[in-house]
Amino acid sequence: MKKTKKLRPAILLLTLTAMLAGTAPSALAATTQQVEDVKQLLEQYHLTAPSEEALNDAAIQGMVQSLQDPYTQYFTEEQWNDFTSSLELQYVGIGVVLQDDQNQVYIEDVIPDSPASKAGLQPGDAIVSVNGVAMTGKKAGDLGDILAGQEGSAVKLVVNRNGATVTANLTRSGFQYPIATSQSMGESVQYLQLTQFSTGAADKFKEELSKLEKAGMKSLIIDLRNNGGGYLNEAQGIAANFIKEGVLAHLINSKGEDMPVNITGGTEKNYSVYILTNGHSASASELLSGALRDYGVAKLIGSKTYGKGVVQQLMEVPSGGYLKVTSEQYYTPKGVQVNKKGLSPDFAVDGELQQLLAAFRQAGGTKLALTAGKGSIVLNGVRMSYADSVVRKNGTAYLDLKLAAALTGATVGYDKVTQSIVFTRNQQSIKVKSNKAGLYLINGVSYVSPSLLKTWVPSVQYSDSNGLLKVGL
Repeated sequence: MKKTKKLRPAILLLTLTAMLAGTAPSALAATTQQVEDVKQLLEQYHLTAPSEEALNDAAIQGMVQSLQDPYTQYFTEEQWNDFTSSLELQYVGIGVVLQDDQNQVYIEDVIPDSPASKAGLQPGDAIVSVNGVAMTGKKAGDLGDILAGQEGSAVKLVVNRNGATVTANLTRSGFQYPIATSQSMGESVQYLQLTQFSTGAADKFKEELSKLEKAGMKSLIIDLRNNGGGYLNEAQGIAANFIKEGVLAHLINSKGEDMPVNITGGTEKNYSVYILTNGHSASASELLSGALRDYGVAKLIGSKTYGKGVVQQLMEVPSGGYLKVTSEQYYTPKGVQVNKKGLSPDFAVDGELQQLLAAFRQAGGTKLALTAGKGSIVLNGVRMSYADSVVRKNGTAYLDLKLAAALTGATVGYDKVTQSIVFTRNQQSIKVKSNKAGLYLINGVSYVSPSLLKTWVPSVQYSDSNGLLKVGL
């Protein structure tokens, strides 16, 4: 999206009039006066006695909807505040991410500088009660609603941490979800996640990138999965870290005019870059990904992107409210259309863990460490929400077989003839019956014990403590 200064009333009037004319049937080109007359007659005679405010709102929404554009929207003041808060990743609450796992709700992650962080809550804490009410049988969605509340209100949370009871008294307050985070995955392979192209995203990205470069960089993984976009200028600033100069994107307006977005004074890098994408990578994420690929800077790994190749301008309506208006369609530097098409990855991979593993291996990484359980999996320090990765039977931990296969670079199939599970690695296949000791089938999902996995892949190392299964390769 592009930020736009407040419109002059004359310009706004022309825009609104043009849209009104477009909503009328071809047999009746409604004038502004006709619209006003109909509104007054409805107010005076309709059975429901609609208010002027309601009819005005309906008229505006009708104009917007007539465009059949899901990205053009009108906002009231309250709606605008909600929209901008979401765009800037600003929330009110206690600052935890919840995940169901084995009939228990866990804190999967804690937002830095949030009330939960300040109170000492930790990932892996199991929710026991809220304000003295037991949460037995509740789901993560239920708890999310219960924990929500007004800024300044208090909430008492009791959690179970490795068998010990911990009580936290919190006061709900505003916090910002991290825009950019980074860390090393080992072997000079660095990971940088960008959550959204919010205000200041380019500065935060560069700050994290500088930390990684100082630590030593052989390859960089940029995670744009689930990043729905944001401000165009932030994408422009981020791209300048990798492109010295050139066209970032071609913006084509309603007249067919090309208004290219340029990069000048940028830099180039001497390390390889891999971008993780999925079906929720949209808008600015696609613009940045397409540009870095066109310039030969990066390869895309994951699944096809969303396909939002249009740009919106944000405008304040002089008489009240705000408009988000689609103003241009963009194409990559090489002229690739994104809108309604998306970007296909260079390496197509399904599954969140599988995508990260593929990127790590493409980046030259070989040493792997996975921690699974309590609502998450952590691969070489990168945390992901994941339910039921580990189950237990008679005190033995079992790892999701598909996760085990992905970790060890294997594939899993099923031989209908022999009714066997087929585990294939390095072009060698192992066939085992599903009832073999060390395998566990529950709810249609196959799990494998680490001890059996080690017989298939001798380099596997593992440990199990405090409800977390750790597997290394």
